[in-house]
Amino acid sequence: MLSSEKEFLSLFGWDDFFESQNSNLNSSSLFLARVICEERNLYRLQVGIDEVLWASVSGKKLFKAKTRVDYPAVGDWVVVELPDLSDRGVIHDIIPRKTMIHRKQVGSSADMQILSTNVDYVFVTTSVNEDLNYRRIERYLAVAWEARAAPVILLTKADICTEKIAAIVADVQSEFPGVPVHALSKDDFAKADFLSEYLVKGKTGVFIGSSGVGKSTLVNFLIGHEQIKTQDVRESDGKGRHTTTSRSLYVSRYGGLIIDTPGMRELQLADHAEGVTAQFSDIEDLTKECRFSDCRHQAEPGCAIQEALAEESLSEERWTSYQKLEAEVRHGQRRQNKVLLAEDRKAWKKISLQTRKERHLKKGFN
Repeated sequence: MLSSEKEFLSLFGWDDFFESQNSNLNSSSLFLARVICEERNLYRLQVGIDEVLWASVSGKKLFKAKTRVDYPAVGDWVVVELPDLSDRGVIHDIIPRKTMIHRKQVGSSADMQILSTNVDYVFVTTSVNEDLNYRRIERYLAVAWEARAAPVILLTKADICTEKIAAIVADVQSEFPGVPVHALSKDDFAKADFLSEYLVKGKTGVFIGSSGVGKSTLVNFLIGHEQIKTQDVRESDGKGRHTTTSRSLYVSRYGGLIIDTPGMRELQLADHAEGVTAQFSDIEDLTKECRFSDCRHQAEPGCAIQEALAEESLSEERWTSYQKLEAEVRHGQRRQNKVLLAEDRKAWKKISLQTRKERHLKKGFN
């Protein structure tokens, strides 16, 4: 391997994980590249430190593809060939992914939408105006935990409440212990030393959040020029408008890589069971302390959840959020798993019969 090729691979995040994924190229005409942009079934690839190439997926891989996971996404390492007399490459394979940030496809489809792959950090970006919503942050964190990437909460537009920002940061940190929380002002990005600690050479971070929270402004600063046009926030509701229209990967001023994503109006969970468990580990632990293993956490004696709610060591909002996200994940799993659907129907039938029995007994005592 040439030194220039080693330098390229190292700069763009190739590490021991990918090296161990049986990535040996079986032909001298094949080479490695990283997907930096996707547009209408065409992929813009980084093939060298200063070299890019557009490519499409090979017919063989298209034939074998069954779901969205089988197609390249921004952040992927791929095996590419450049046919003779052609300026467009052909993607033959995807190197197994280290991480994958995804959500349920918007609409009725059970398929997923991949937001990015092979990231080390997920920067959950939210502004401190009306957009600051703990329940929404919980969703983003569940997505990050599911991918086993490290989440970081960024509170943008701190300049609109300078006097209160320290208290807001403390409140967010208290709500999400163990997750780093940082405040950012668009006029003081250069003073945010913590960014350089995450975005070191070879590491990749993705920015996710709602529209208008300042992701694009921050990304423009990190890449050193205005690559992405920005728009002002509406004064009527404090919300912004979409400025990023596609996912793209850039080299940051600190040497690390960043992926910008379009603002999301909704973030539906799919197969994020592990992520929800990780985000609500305190509630998961409480459910194990209930007297009955099949406790419904309603009026059963010895229910640890109800005791925690009564003592206010668990908030009603957090408990409701957990129930909602768990049900959302379960619904997504049922759509993909007929066995799980049958089990759920059986469980609900049992609950329904028990409820009717309790009502009947109650009426008998009146």
